[in-house]
Amino acid sequence: MSAEAFRANAEDGEVPVDCHDLVLRMAFVYLDEGLWDGNGVFDVVDQLHARGWSFGQADLKFNRNQKSTLDVFYLAQIAAGIYRSSDQLEGDLPLADDFESFYVQHHPLLKHDAWRQYYSPALLAQATSARFYRLPDLQDLPDSSDPLGLPRQKGTGHFTKLPRWAHNAVRTRRRQPTLTVAAMTQLAHSTLERTISHLREGHPGVQSYSETQASFWLKYMKMDSPDRLSSRSEPWNPNNFGIAVAEGGLDTWAWEAHYSRERWQRSMDAPPLEPDLDGTRQSEVHWCGWPNGGVDVQTWRRGWEPEVGSEEEIAFLAAVAAKETAGIRMCNLEYAVPSHTLLALLHAAFETDQHTEDLKQRMVDAGRIEESRAAQWIQQVLMVMKPYVHKWPGGPLAAEDSSELLRHILAENGQLFARWKLSPCSKEFTFELNPGPCSHVCT
Repeated sequence: MSAEAFRANAEDGEVPVDCHDLVLRMAFVYLDEGLWDGNGVFDVVDQLHARGWSFGQADLKFNRNQKSTLDVFYLAQIAAGIYRSSDQLEGDLPLADDFESFYVQHHPLLKHDAWRQYYSPALLAQATSARFYRLPDLQDLPDSSDPLGLPRQKGTGHFTKLPRWAHNAVRTRRRQPTLTVAAMTQLAHSTLERTISHLREGHPGVQSYSETQASFWLKYMKMDSPDRLSSRSEPWNPNNFGIAVAEGGLDTWAWEAHYSRERWQRSMDAPPLEPDLDGTRQSEVHWCGWPNGGVDVQTWRRGWEPEVGSEEEIAFLAAVAAKETAGIRMCNLEYAVPSHTLLALLHAAFETDQHTEDLKQRMVDAGRIEESRAAQWIQQVLMVMKPYVHKWPGGPLAAEDSSELLRHILAENGQLFARWKLSPCSKEFTFELNPGPCSHVCT
């Protein structure tokens, strides 16, 4: 059956799309055009869900929702296969009628249990992963650790994990200079070690925590360097780590100039190791420049940018928020600091009569949000927090419990940080705030 006939029969209901291979074929047909237009994989997910089709079948139904991680993942896998089949777009693209041969050629990427090599079941089972697209926590999407269209064939692994984590930590330091570099660095290390340890409980093949490797990437991203930003708003833009890698602006193998492979591997579960190379080796990647020729658009369409970040990124952000609010009295809150505003709302969530007008005005006066958005922003945050309030024993929050409960809520609801771009067609609320003042800088 031709692709055109299959699509028509499927959309008319004459052919039930009720198994992995048929959903995959339908997705391949839609991506024949959808990968090159609009929001790429995100738009195609909408097309599938509009007809009730999803890869979340059988034991994966827990991840079947608006923009489920699982559905976008398989579309990203198809996109990877299209790029590989066409020699990274240098050759002929596979046609919609080529599905069978395409599936055979890229079966390891597309098979019904391919997700197991990329995602832990625990991550997929999270409510956040059903509502927002998240990147794999076991290994990178195919070719996504290298510049777009220029994969280096260095094998499979999670090569972006530590660079992405460090990139987020350093951007946090620049946009929230409320803690010292030492405090930020300590939180970054401790939360990374904890999340890796937790992941390894179910997946012992995951690379162990390495203080050497973590420290290298924080230094590479310039955690302890004076801020040299192109604009006040730059650190408040979406993280866009995947786009930076795709443009050649970040090299996920930069460590090779400083460490031999043997020393790098030996650093896991070991005391910090000094470099054994002189750092003079030239990087294999080069920034594509600006304008970037549409690299950012193609990267987004392929699914290389998440809507919510990784467990280690979110755990760090939640720990920073808890540290910023630890022991603070309500009368001393500064509404230019997002964690302070969230703490105020957490206390408001415990009140029977929730008077938030004053809080809204304080946010507006601090310049963090327009008055037209403030009320809705507050209501959406309260909707996230209220279920936790009902579970909290003992009624109103004691001051000493506030920051820990806030950390817990934020760790399970990374969307509240608004560090990642939502698809324009997402039905979810964006918690983005205006850039904050660069005050209270700690060194």
